[in-house]
Amino acid sequence: MDDGYRAWLDDERVDPELREELRTLERMGQTEELADRFAAHLAFGTGGLRAKLGAGTNRMNVHTVRKASAGVVRWLCAQPPSVPRRIVIAYDGRHKSAQFAMDCARVAAAYNVEAFVFPEARPTPLLSYAVRYLQCGAGVMVTASHNPADYNGYKVYGADGAQVLAKAAMAIVDEMERAGDLLDIPLQEEQEARAKGLLQTVAPIVEASYMDELTVLHRALHAGEKEALSIVYTPLHGTGGALVPQALKRAGFTHVHIVAEQATLDAEFTHVRSPNPEEKAAYDLALDTARRLAEDPTVGAPDILLATDPDADRVGVMARRFDGTYMPLSGNEVGALVLADYLADLKNRALLPDNATVVTTHVTSDFGEAVARSFGVDTERTLTGFKFIGEKIAQYEASGKRAFVFGYEESVGYLAKPFVRDKDSVQAVLLIAQMAAALKAQGSDLPTALQRLFDQFGFYFDRQLSFTFEGQSGIEQMRALMTDLRQQALEVEHLSLMAVEDAWAGITRFADGRETALTLPQSDVLKFLYTGGAWIAVRPSGTEPKLKAYLGVCEPSEQAAMQRLDQLQHAFKKRANL
Repeated sequence: MDDGYRAWLDDERVDPELREELRTLERMGQTEELADRFAAHLAFGTGGLRAKLGAGTNRMNVHTVRKASAGVVRWLCAQPPSVPRRIVIAYDGRHKSAQFAMDCARVAAAYNVEAFVFPEARPTPLLSYAVRYLQCGAGVMVTASHNPADYNGYKVYGADGAQVLAKAAMAIVDEMERAGDLLDIPLQEEQEARAKGLLQTVAPIVEASYMDELTVLHRALHAGEKEALSIVYTPLHGTGGALVPQALKRAGFTHVHIVAEQATLDAEFTHVRSPNPEEKAAYDLALDTARRLAEDPTVGAPDILLATDPDADRVGVMARRFDGTYMPLSGNEVGALVLADYLADLKNRALLPDNATVVTTHVTSDFGEAVARSFGVDTERTLTGFKFIGEKIAQYEASGKRAFVFGYEESVGYLAKPFVRDKDSVQAVLLIAQMAAALKAQGSDLPTALQRLFDQFGFYFDRQLSFTFEGQSGIEQMRALMTDLRQQALEVEHLSLMAVEDAWAGITRFADGRETALTLPQSDVLKFLYTGGAWIAVRPSGTEPKLKAYLGVCEPSEQAAMQRLDQLQHAFKKRANL
């Protein structure tokens, strides 16, 4: 049996529950599983940690979390004196999340760093807000977002409330190594830490202040317009239930129907097939709730369905058509709709700055950019990951040359007001609901508004493909494919390749042989640009063993757009042999 496994099994410092888990696996003859659990040390990436729960160096458990926490705290202590030696920690409703959060705080106390811990599971955007409100030098969010129930994760935030970037992540990794033995991380007892004032519970004033900040997004619609909108909302067994209904109520929405089966925190996600609001399976019970309400003559059919993911930083939307069916809206479509509505409102109230800028990602559709351009608003693109949007906000504030007005990404993450520096589903819910209410008052709806944007700007359609590559062989396969695509560009029949943007090399190569610098951080992303506005972007996932391909088109008709998407998909799958 593996030496690492034996070392854990025989070491009294290992958590007893984890040792018993290893014994059980041994009794069951799970040799391959045991080998995988000790095949490597869980990697700390630019987004922190994310992995399956379990015993072993290659799993999320109290020991790997403590070592990551030591790295974060040591990194914080190495910052300039102007950076406060305080950390705030939040967690979602997953297995072990509360324990991991407390262990992080106890490690901080052992290093004489003051830690604030939320008393209950709360959304990621509230953690981002709390970093700034409490004037902390760092923040930690214990969550695995929309991953399955057997996963957990750990995201790290800097003093600005945004997730740390690559340079800080690398420094944290270095400090993790300096922290020493995985099983010998210093840890102070909770009671002692509290007695010393090194461990405190986040006070209710932080959440109250966040809720007050949201009122800046409240729009004064005509009497009865908000009350007329009927909403079905589901937190998908996640943390959104703590804040989203309250935010809607304070904004004036009185007809909010919560999916009862999914309203409570549930680490097993018992009543949802997928806790990812990008997927139709997430809306099964929301649709059932909508049907029941439609059959009740005293209530009627809801206008929109909203679903937030388990840590409530993202929100998905389905909207009722005139025929009574519900239409799922992609992140790109919601982004374009919200931009059209929100920018128009800012302009009408003379609140749209001359240097207003929308920030989005390299793999987000051009749809929202076209909408923003119609208002004279620039769009700047970053790499995938909202931490890069947070970085842009800080840069704009420092230089004063641009004014951030909205940030979004295709994976249903949105941010309007930068008192949060990560995607914020609560802010997004308010914008979406107010837009839907105003449209309903005009005798319209979200699908009709979307059609109007297509008629005005063209049919911007998009599609995401995801392919799983398990194990080390899968990683090698992904690397080989990316290398092949760099050496020979992806051709699409009947389309001319205009340029290839290579974020790893930091250059754009044009078909005529010219090369220009690509102003993006280095990352393993390729984007192929074709005539007619079609494009394909390819990247390995940073949090899962998956290769993702993003397809985008703009055509004069719905049929032409769908045909072009199918053509791009066929070309990519054929080339990748998938």
